[in-house]
Amino acid sequence: MARCKIFTKFARYIVMRRLINIALSMVVAIAATLVASCNNETDTTLTSQQSSIEKYLTGSHSPKLIPESELGTSLDEHPEYYTNWGLDIYRYITNMYDAGRDEKPIAEIGDDLSITYTAYIFKSGKPTSKDIFATNDAASIKLLQELGLNTEYEWSDEPKVVQLGNDKDLFDSLSTALEGCHEGDKVEIYLTFEAAYGKHHIGMVPSKSAQMWEITINQITKR
Repeated sequence: MARCKIFTKFARYIVMRRLINIALSMVVAIAATLVASCNNETDTTLTSQQSSIEKYLTGSHSPKLIPESELGTSLDEHPEYYTNWGLDIYRYITNMYDAGRDEKPIAEIGDDLSITYTAYIFKSGKPTSKDIFATNDAASIKLLQELGLNTEYEWSDEPKVVQLGNDKDLFDSLSTALEGCHEGDKVEIYLTFEAAYGKHHIGMVPSKSAQMWEITINQITKR
């Protein structure tokens, strides 16, 4: 009788272990499915944003741009082009061919930059004043006021001084795009969500939002 009880307990133990193992396997499988689903969603969003940015720059953007990699095939004397770092950061310098530009100071890591900027949530076409989420540009602030936004306490048109390469002043993607620019440059920077705020919802910016920044480099101060 005692042996029967021992075997019965052992059998129950084996059955419980098998049930536990099955349950754990199901949990792992569900978790893996959820992770794969999230990754697929992220990949789809990222690919869509990359496509939208490139389609806009080479299509309805004024002027229409070509990738820097195609400069050698352009027949224009002064082709308008964008530079990209991977598929997450895109830069267009609007005054690339201005006389005397090359003689002005160049932005290098560690320099202090006095900038005027307007940041937009980028969807697909040209951003509007309704897409602005941060600015110190007087004209942009006026547009926001016309939309009914009280900018008296939250917005200033004073130039902002940032140190290039200091991630407390600028996130890395903006520093990457501004490095090599000249004093006086007017720069458009387009970022996929991975090069911007990522999956975070910050202020007026929803999670996984692409961004567009208009930045004027007013002054470069060497340290």
